[in-house]
Amino acid sequence: MERPTTGRIVRYRGKQGLHAVRAAIVTADVDTLDPEGVRVGAVPPLDSPFHVHLWVFTPGARGGFHEYNVPPGDPPGTWHWPV
Repeated sequence: MERPTTGRIVRYRGKQGLHAVRAAIVTADVDTLDPEGVRVGAVPPLDSPFHVHLWVFTPGARGGFHEYNVPPGDPPGTWHWPV
């Protein structure tokens, strides 16, 4: 599997409701995660080189939301590459 990198578009399957698949952008990966932010508790750590922090885009006024330490996969709460 190709490692995700900051700035790449992925698809995120929601954890609630209909588990809708939405476009998301990688906001941090293991190479761009700020270690000082993790150390002071401002940013959650990542569990593996394939886990990422995301900004998930949504329709409507809110526009989106953050998801942290998201693993790859197909179940709810995961990311996967667009097809």
